[in-house]
Amino acid sequence: MEKWLNQIHQGDCLELIKGLPDNSIDMVFTDPPYGHNNNNNGDLISRWESALGVGGYCESMNRPIANDGAEANELFKQILPELKRVMKPGSCCCCCCGGGPDPQFARWSLWIDEVFEFKQMVVWDKGPMGMGWHYRRSYETVLVSQKAGAACFWFDKSKKIENIIRPHYLNIKKIIPSALQHPTPKPEELPGHFIKLHTQKDMVVLDPFSGGGSTLVAAQKLDRKWIGMELSPEYCEMARERIKRETAQMSMFHGIEAMK
Repeated sequence: MEKWLNQIHQGDCLELIKGLPDNSIDMVFTDPPYGHNNNNNGDLISRWESALGVGGYCESMNRPIANDGAEANELFKQILPELKRVMKPGSCCCCCCGGGPDPQFARWSLWIDEVFEFKQMVVWDKGPMGMGWHYRRSYETVLVSQKAGAACFWFDKSKKIENIIRPHYLNIKKIIPSALQHPTPKPEELPGHFIKLHTQKDMVVLDPFSGGGSTLVAAQKLDRKWIGMELSPEYCEMARERIKRETAQMSMFHGIEAMK
């Protein structure tokens, strides 16, 4: 197990995950391909806004993601049994998912419930108007489920955690990616929020679709152990470099604090 920890492993997660021992993971937080072809290789309303000088569209949004077509649904369905195998009883799987117009969140919720115990659909309100034409896409969901066999890992004592993440809560803000970032990044504060709820220090967090590494950075900052898997060599290396930078900054910060 040690060889897996605090490493980003490049390759097909369906193959890589077979190497993880049963009941070895304390939590999963992941953002799989949604099957939307990265906003269909550009969104017409965003292009229209850009032409008028009022939108946030940029060419970086057009970069394709592997398995982000119709195959995304089958990929997600195939990995669920493997996630259940490697997770500990009581551990939670938190999976980002899109809203409309495709009712993916409903379909994925039913598939999850066939394997896990579906717990909650958390709505992340991303704030200002997003992509689309009718009913602009200004939210995403996080589908939360748990592995049966033990009480849910839950470490919040405030009793104030809602099933909606409101704009600017805990500084969780959407990211408009640059050409140097993964095209569909999540703010690290988003996985960080769930990691704090469902794990404690030194527990192991798995992200089988690591992308730009937001989950891994969040886990590192919160003193959790982590395992990342990413198909794309480019994004795998991007995440590794990001982890190196964050680790160096954390070491510098701790060194300054120790001198005080």
